[in-house]
Amino acid sequence: MRVLSTCFLACVLIRLAGCGGSIMGLPIDAGVSPLPPREPAYQAELQIRYLGAAGVLIKRGDESLLTAPFFSNPSIPRVLFGLPIKALPEEIDRFLGPQDKDDLAAVTAVLVAHAHYDHLMDVPYIKDKFLPNAKIYGSDTMKYTLAAFSTQVRADDVVSVEEKAWSVSEPEFPRGPPAWVYPSSNRRLRFLALKSEHAPVIFGLKFFEGSYSAPLREAPTTAYGWLEGQTLAYLIDFLGPDEKTVEFRIHFQDAASTAPLGFPPQFSERPHDQKRVDVAIVCMPGYSQVEHYPEKIVERLNPRFVVITHWENFFARLPDDPRELRVVPTTDAERFIARLTTVLPKDASIKLPARGAWMRFAPAP
Repeated sequence: MRVLSTCFLACVLIRLAGCGGSIMGLPIDAGVSPLPPREPAYQAELQIRYLGAAGVLIKRGDESLLTAPFFSNPSIPRVLFGLPIKALPEEIDRFLGPQDKDDLAAVTAVLVAHAHYDHLMDVPYIKDKFLPNAKIYGSDTMKYTLAAFSTQVRADDVVSVEEKAWSVSEPEFPRGPPAWVYPSSNRRLRFLALKSEHAPVIFGLKFFEGSYSAPLREAPTTAYGWLEGQTLAYLIDFLGPDEKTVEFRIHFQDAASTAPLGFPPQFSERPHDQKRVDVAIVCMPGYSQVEHYPEKIVERLNPRFVVITHWENFFARLPDDPRELRVVPTTDAERFIARLTTVLPKDASIKLPARGAWMRFAPAP
């Protein structure tokens, strides 16, 4: 039955693969010029660069982190029929070139929210070539999968935060204080892992489920080997000079989820940790497969800005010109934006960034 479901879905998606939705009429943000370090606003403003899929570079001053980027984009038949897939260095280098090395060299953390191929497969090459100072954080399954890439990723550069991830199903912090992770030595950047879920792909069907319980000796060769593991969301804080005051707060999800999965804590007993979310980074695919996404998460976060990611077709080679991008097949982008708009706070705005676009966010007044 599972094989028949896979074949049926493959046939549907293959039919749609060449006709991902047009971007005509979508409010795509071409971005702004990034702030150079000499500018006074460099230390004050939050800057986010959308790399494509669920990859974003997030920085404020000299502190920066990355969410798992992806560029290799195997086709739907190759993914669903179990044909070989692998990271393509030439595709990665098309979009992460010499001009990105300084930005990426400063990254201290790569946040991986789940371990599917379109979030993890390119990470070993990117870590080896571009991220000399970064550790990679995610689930147990992510850690066990990356064990097969020991020539590119050192074991002590991979950290599982699954056990300490906060769950909305538990009382707030039953095991003690929140398990904030501080990836930089000056402790002005921190993040908290949150247990979430991955929505079905289409027709209520999920793919590449499951987890690993021991390190892999050989790298996965098909999409079916890149198991999801525990899906996480992240709450990310940039702190003030006192290393306590939250100056910017970001909530990141790379998969649609059923409320309240992926929600952050209320911090009801920790008022110094309470802060409105400045930027909510939400995922477009799968929203029609779960109820009330993105409405419930946006209502809970009450953000000043919403950034939409993972919206472009990641089953085809990325075009050099962002204007030639297509929306991921089966996804109604206009409906997603319309639903998002109905719950957007009155003082908030939406950004649908082009691949490669820089966005800048001033501190809250």
